[in-house]
Amino acid sequence: MDVTNPGDEPAPSTKRHRPNTPITKGPSVDDFTPTTMTLDAFNQLSRNQKKKILRQELWDQRSGEFREKQRAKRSVLRKRHKQRVKLGEVPAKRKLDEQERSGHKIIIDMDFDDKMHDTEIKSICSQLVRCYSTNRHGPLFVDLHITKLHERCRARFDKAIADHTEWPESRIKFHDTEVLDVFGTDKLVYLTADSPNEITELDTQKVYVVGGLVDKNRYKRLTLDKAEQMGVAHARLPIGQYVQMASRKVITVNQIFEILVKFVETGDWKQAFLEVIPQRKFNEGKGGGAKVVKGVVAEDAEDVDQDAED
Repeated sequence: MDVTNPGDEPAPSTKRHRPNTPITKGPSVDDFTPTTMTLDAFNQLSRNQKKKILRQELWDQRSGEFREKQRAKRSVLRKRHKQRVKLGEVPAKRKLDEQERSGHKIIIDMDFDDKMHDTEIKSICSQLVRCYSTNRHGPLFVDLHITKLHERCRARFDKAIADHTEWPESRIKFHDTEVLDVFGTDKLVYLTADSPNEITELDTQKVYVVGGLVDKNRYKRLTLDKAEQMGVAHARLPIGQYVQMASRKVITVNQIFEILVKFVETGDWKQAFLEVIPQRKFNEGKGGGAKVVKGVVAEDAEDVDQDAED
């Protein structure tokens, strides 16, 4: 995503989210009586605020029906996937004992709940699901820890991703506590694009921390400042040696995790970056996108935010 004015508030999302989906049936705000607040309090709100309350209450009423339809849809997709596996069109899902533990340890630090809007909370939770999926299906898996999952993110997981309690702890482990309560300071390396240091290898004796944040570049040095306050080492990925994007870009938390896992599998940063970062990010912007020199795509790492995007 292009970020031309990093200090500005993010532009309104064009994505559709169920509570904000335009209402085609039901009452209007003029004759609606809310159940979550008094009518007097409701009438003091702006028209847009009333619409938001109306949409949310209608969604709460219809969410059960929607989820039943989603379950039926997933059932059809599972049957279709099994058929494709039988035909050899897609590989079969790996069993737990078919994966090999790499010994590498990665933490996603979720202690940024108060820094995100509601839509960003949904986004980061979805990214955590993708991280688990990546760790569950590859030939190798890492020790993945999620720390300080609390407040809105915890509520989101409990309500919308309730089956996370059944995920095997060998592939993902949730902690209510802070990073420092799980591992000691001498082992931690906080990955942040603002660090002047650059990693070249992933050490199984170290624990690499990724900031679990979707912020559209609103907060500068946030993860670096936290690393310094914690008194732990920090570094950035060596993106600058391999990838060039035409304008300032951000990559998501799940993409950072996938890059780390891909490097664990291959030992090749170039392959990890090029396989994980979407090609559209190489081809947008001025100058026609990425420049390839001697088969390597190179970039100024200062122009890439390694925290997250939506």
